Amino acid sequence: MATLPAPALEASAAPAPLRFQGLWLFSPRADLSLLLLPALLLLACVWLAGLTGEGSQGFAQRIGRWTSQYVFLNGAHVILTFLLVGTRRELLHTTPSQSRLLLGGSAAVFALTTGLLWYGDARAPLLALLLGAGIHVLAAHHTLSQVKGLWALHGLRARAAGAPPLSEAERALQRQFVPVALTLMMLRSLAVPVTSALGSRPMVNIGQAEAGALPHGLTWVLLAAWGVFAIRLALALRGPPGQSGPRCVYVLSHVAVVAVYLVWPMWGAVLSAGIHGLEYFFLTGRMLQPTPSEPAARLRGPRVWAAMVALMAPIIVVGVANSPFITLVDGVTRGAATAFLLGQQPLWSLGVIAINGVVLAHYFADAFLYRFRIPKVREVTLPRLGLG
Repeated sequence: MATLPAPALEASAAPAPLRFQGLWLFSPRADLSLLLLPALLLLACVWLAGLTGEGSQGFAQRIGRWTSQYVFLNGAHVILTFLLVGTRRELLHTTPSQSRLLLGGSAAVFALTTGLLWYGDARAPLLALLLGAGIHVLAAHHTLSQVKGLWALHGLRARAAGAPPLSEAERALQRQFVPVALTLMMLRSLAVPVTSALGSRPMVNIGQAEAGALPHGLTWVLLAAWGVFAIRLALALRGPPGQSGPRCVYVLSHVAVVAVYLVWPMWGAVLSAGIHGLEYFFLTGRMLQPTPSEPAARLRGPRVWAAMVALMAPIIVVGVANSPFITLVDGVTRGAATAFLLGQQPLWSLGVIAINGVVLAHYFADAFLYRFRIPKVREVTLPRLGLG
């Protein structure tokens, strides 16, 4: 029987540059779906916008934005933080002040935000615009911070499975990811016009561009700066053989999401929001499942997913009332849908204000809930994620 020469045997035994088996955060299907479903939504909306000739600021974009908020749950998942800490109460005691921060602090943020939004909506339009811009910045920071957090979880998953750890270069870029991406994205959405068309304004316009926005050509400068960061990151991900393939897919996918946002901010917002909502839904679902040390827990299996959907249902109902499809229903019912909703005012407006209050309380709570640098937080949280 023929035998392979020694060099061929050595080559065949060499480990692959990337390893995927056993390194997915949830599962291969779930991890990829979290990225692909919002991407498919984006492609469908872009195709529809091209078909109708309305561009990125028409009905197709509103459909994409609404779908990312209420079908992919970016706007509805915010209440799940409080389901989590209400049912898995050990998360309230990871530090001496954790319960005060998560409950008392979040309640204070909700009350203050709701009051300011109500006052701005009723009596101070400029304040309402400023609050909207502030929420936009906080939302972007929150979304990018979640990316950084899941990036870290991918690293922990790889380490637990014996894959090479993050290199020092990758760790340094991981720390820089949020401030660099946030700075570039906020310049794009707050200071640069959406398009090069005459009279175009930034995506978030509160009057700051009335005296003239920055030139649209700055888009390519921002993209070039991000490209430099992306190249450095791609080189840092090229470590020793056996690197986590799922981590590379995840990180480079989000590098691409930021690039889309810098070039087409209206579409990038749809893509980023859809991924964020689905990620948080699956992450919370995993956190809510009982650990082996909780055999008597009643909230388990399908009940977890049912409880999450039930708690999000009121937010989704408010979302339906504010959907772009209301105009289509009006066309069939001769304006009956809008007339019905106007008849319920100020109920719907108060619902939107209250949801925005929950959004800010969710941002506040999450900032303290997932502080993995604290040993006790890691000790309690990581086993719930299967990483203990």
